[in-house]
Amino acid sequence: MTDLIVIGAGPGGYELALEASRNGLSTILIEGKKLGGTCLQEGCIPTKTYYKNAIVFNTLKEASIYGINIPSYDFDFSKVVERKEKVVQDLEKGILFLLNKAGVEIIKGFAKFLSPTEVEVNGTVYQAKNMVIATGSEPISLANFPDALTSTHLLNLTEIPEKLVVIGGGVIGIEMASIFASFGSNVTVVEATNSIIGFADSDISKRLLAFLKAKGIKFYLNAKALKHENSQVTIATEKGEIVLDATHVLMAVGRRPNLNNLELENAHVEYTKKGIVTNEFGQTSNPNIYAIGDVTGINMLAHYATYDGLRVLNHILGKPNNIRFDLVPACVFTFPEVAWCGKTEQELASEGINYQTHKGMFRANGKALAMNETDGFVKIITVDNLIAGVHIIGSSASTLVHELCSLMNFDITKDRFLSIIHAHPTLSEIFTSTLKQ
Repeated sequence: MTDLIVIGAGPGGYELALEASRNGLSTILIEGKKLGGTCLQEGCIPTKTYYKNAIVFNTLKEASIYGINIPSYDFDFSKVVERKEKVVQDLEKGILFLLNKAGVEIIKGFAKFLSPTEVEVNGTVYQAKNMVIATGSEPISLANFPDALTSTHLLNLTEIPEKLVVIGGGVIGIEMASIFASFGSNVTVVEATNSIIGFADSDISKRLLAFLKAKGIKFYLNAKALKHENSQVTIATEKGEIVLDATHVLMAVGRRPNLNNLELENAHVEYTKKGIVTNEFGQTSNPNIYAIGDVTGINMLAHYATYDGLRVLNHILGKPNNIRFDLVPACVFTFPEVAWCGKTEQELASEGINYQTHKGMFRANGKALAMNETDGFVKIITVDNLIAGVHIIGSSASTLVHELCSLMNFDITKDRFLSIIHAHPTLSEIFTSTLKQ
């Protein structure tokens, strides 16, 4: 009997399989599609590859600011697609190399449970002392939009959409809107609530909305998408129905746990529409079966899944767990970038906790001025002098957030942080100037 079977080879599954094997557990990794899961094949990596191209494209548009005159240039989108495919393939090869080196047995196919200790793949039965379900999630679709694209479909297009309507103003929808607007698409976002990226601090969400509008993206908030036909999308707004022209429609209204055909009942694993139910150790209702990442419906970020898997491995091995799941950084790759970690102002207010806010502007930072990246601000929230949250909109936000996120893991105080020397001129200095406010 194998020590561990991992079902699903996304970031949570394959990282767990690697670490388990490195720690001496005989490990089988089962995957029905490709290594890397949604993140590598259809999400994070392809999107960020396109994002880099969009950065270059935007820089060319603004070249005159730097004294460079570029009267005209050709944009060959096929080269962008080729580069994206190569990045994905190279990373997939790297994952396969690491798994093989670690001695993980890889089984190609879809698993279904026969019992609490047995799964079947392609007619073969595999047994294990412990199992981990890491099957990820899939895009939610709306019945009245059968021809709409998912983010996977959009990333596989060979031409740039002329008129793109994005249904959903969450992270996926806003990132895609930002990227394809930079590529030249006429982009409209339809969002059912009154804000975009609803999990973000409200100040960040409002400022990002203003920045994206200034870049030409149109928004309809508090609007409901009704139907899509004849290259038109009908939406219901507070002012009545509006018809939008659309050569392409992206459905980005969220994702749901991928529980297809697992036959969890045979393993006595409890689940709901939101996902598989787990405890603080990642155990399901069957203590020898764990679930991690998107399939639990708790947090659908790739890095959360990775550390969720490490928590499970620690429990299986009887090791202590020091991972702070209350401090999961989040990044949104827009123009400018957005990132945060810890508590938002709304959360603390709803909990009745007294807090202080400190805000610093990128336009007051010397490096940001030199880079011509003055849009945005940093907002740091403290509770009794303890840094409880950091929220950034601005250049390199996805990198900057990790400085405070790391220190927050060790309960850094405002006073202690202000005694840490930062090099000049750097964007990181904005944290010091912010906390002095």
